[in-house]
Amino acid sequence: MIGLGLIGLGTVGVGTVKIIEKNKSQILKRVGAELSFIKFCDKFIKSRPEIGLSAKEIVSDYKKLLNDPSIDIIVELIGGYEPARTIILESLKAGKHVVTANKAVLAKYWDEIFLTAQKYKKLVYFEAAVGGGIPIVQGLNEGLAANQIKKIIGILNGTTNFILTKMTEKNIPFEEALKQAQKSGFAESNPAFDIEGIDTAHKLAILSSIAFGGWIKISDIFCEGITGLNLMDIQLAQKEFGYGLKLLGIAKENKGKIEVRVHPTFLPHNHPFLPVNDEYNAILIVGDAVSDVMFYGKGAGQMAAASAVVSDIIFLSRQVAEGTAGRLAYVTYDQKKKVHLLPQEQSNSKYYLRFMTEDKPGVLSKITGILGQYGVSISSVYQPQTAEQNGELKKEVVPILLTTHLAEEGKVQKAVQEINRLAAIKSKTVLIRIEE
Repeated sequence: MIGLGLIGLGTVGVGTVKIIEKNKSQILKRVGAELSFIKFCDKFIKSRPEIGLSAKEIVSDYKKLLNDPSIDIIVELIGGYEPARTIILESLKAGKHVVTANKAVLAKYWDEIFLTAQKYKKLVYFEAAVGGGIPIVQGLNEGLAANQIKKIIGILNGTTNFILTKMTEKNIPFEEALKQAQKSGFAESNPAFDIEGIDTAHKLAILSSIAFGGWIKISDIFCEGITGLNLMDIQLAQKEFGYGLKLLGIAKENKGKIEVRVHPTFLPHNHPFLPVNDEYNAILIVGDAVSDVMFYGKGAGQMAAASAVVSDIIFLSRQVAEGTAGRLAYVTYDQKKKVHLLPQEQSNSKYYLRFMTEDKPGVLSKITGILGQYGVSISSVYQPQTAEQNGELKKEVVPILLTTHLAEEGKVQKAVQEINRLAAIKSKTVLIRIEE
């Protein structure tokens, strides 16, 4: 028998218990031993009748689980930085293996957690931390182990993808799309981590740390969310250039270094990510041997996340039953390895630029002249006759849309800053990167 201790009886915790109970016979065959929940812990939830738990079966002190010798695996599902970090570290020191769905604590304390796991010869599994029900961690860590990873690009947050889907399909502004996401249960009452790109950055930090063999910190990642997006850009870019908009996490080799960034991104009409809508996630990985591999599935929801948690429990329990757990680290991690990061200003992208200008001759030539001074080559230009601002047509102010060829970020930013100082420019220039 493999003893389990579950900390956190929220939505995913309940789903985890349901799956293990429902698929008990199948899991027994796959593990070779029975899985048994020994203790449950939650400081705030006193009972869970939907899974047969009364108040007397739930403890509030997690240390009772750590001190129980019959528990082999601690399943941490409380989220947040603390006390999750302390629980994970103390569990490892107490001789317990850990399964967690906590991307925030892993991204922030990756170094500390995996060094502790190595020291005590214990394992930390975390499939549910990235991509919901998508087996991306096992796919990257094991299925693609023969490859040197060249690139990771992903839609990693269901909330922002839901919002951008509604803005695109229903032609509604960001604020209205956010309210729909909250009403549908895909956004928190305080959605800052999602809409500011922080959740995506957490997940990208985890995937890129696995892929490139060294800790990539949250502070290393350029991060730009979706709060400043204007419906006008989604509509014009779709109509004139055939682009769709997604919030992407991108990690790739460039000039012998690694660039890691999170930002809204325009994609061409034939890109495989464009049909990925609502709460669904997708991750494209490029390996030197396998080339392109794409993962797709639900990135949010009780049973999707619980499926990943139970998958980890099964794989880990199999090793515990065989007596091999902890002999080899789950994540190949070299603390001494220095990951050389490319500064964001040295990264290269194509760009979509929207300038709101006075409707008079010579403005376009001034804009293109400044871009040319910084070596930014123009791919296409579009100039509608009028622009809509606050529901009214303002004929004296018109948008000029430009797309560029590949250009260095720092040069584009300097050019845009100079253009913004022109008297003819009436609002801050919109800059959105393009991936193809």
